[in-house]
Amino acid sequence: MELRTRIDGVEHWTQKGTVKLFLWQKAAPAGPTNGTILFVHGSSMASQPTFDLHVPGRPDSSVMEWFATRGFDTWCMDHEGYGRSDKSRPINCDIANGADDLAAGSAYVLKHSKHKKLLVYGISSGALRASLFAQRHP
Repeated sequence: MELRTRIDGVEHWTQKGTVKLFLWQKAAPAGPTNGTILFVHGSSMASQPTFDLHVPGRPDSSVMEWFATRGFDTWCMDHEGYGRSDKSRPINCDIANGADDLAAGSAYVLKHSKHKKLLVYGISSGALRASLFAQRHP
C-alpha cells in the first residue's frame, strides 16, 4: 500500500452580504502551478465530506488532495444553509442562491490565488449552481 503525506487544509471565511460562507483550501505542496479549482457541492452534503473525504486504506478518497498533489490550488465552499456556513436566514437555499454564493466565494478565492481564472467543478445540484454562476459571470 502506498503511503502518502496528507496535505493540510486551510480554513477561510468570506461574506455574501450578512451571510458568512466557509471555504476550505488545499494547495499544492510546492505551490500551485496548474491552476485553481473550486469544487461545488450538491444539495445532499456539505463540501468537505464531499471533496476532502479521507478513508483509511483508500489514499485517493480526497479529490482535493489528489489534484493538490498534481499542482493545483484546490478550494471548496459550503453554500448558505450547509456545513459550516450561515444557516440563520429563513429562506430556501436554491440554485440561484447558490450561484450568488459562488460569486462571493470565487471573488475571495481569486483574491487569494496567484491564478486569475477558476476551474469550477460541480456535482449534482452543484453542477446547476456552477452553470448558473458561469452564465452570470462568463
